[in-house]
Amino acid sequence: MAAIAYKVIFSVNNNEEVFTLPHVPVDFPLPQPEQYNETYTGLSYDYRRIGTLGLRSLSWSSFFPVGKRYSWMPAEALEDGWAYVSFFERWRDRKVPFRVIVLDSGGVCRLNMPCTVDAFEPSVRRNGDIAYTISITEYRFVD
Repeated sequence: MAAIAYKVIFSVNNNEEVFTLPHVPVDFPLPQPEQYNETYTGLSYDYRRIGTLGLRSLSWSSFFPVGKRYSWMPAEALEDGWAYVSFFERWRDRKVPFRVIVLDSGGVCRLNMPCTVDAFEPSVRRNGDIAYTISITEYRFVD
């Protein structure tokens, strides 16, 4: 059985800028929110109150290629890893939420979530590619 290859897309400001990640780990996490339920002790029984859902969060490590195109990269992905670094740094500095979209190999959307980038740590590999670790948390717009 072949592994499912996910496509991860980040966008900002209603698609003002859109970036498809060039490489996604095979074991890419798909988060589920924690539910904050509470138990109350009564005179005869305990009672359970179903609580609100928390914010989803996820993190992963991967890399951006610099100056080369690998055969497994999505067609929309860039060969300029520094463009990805600039994208995340620029929009984090502007305090604008991102949107992360995860599509499976059949093009089915498995996650479409506004988020904040809580941590983004790039580093240059020996071959010139940029390794990175990223942590994101769901962002809820207030009506």
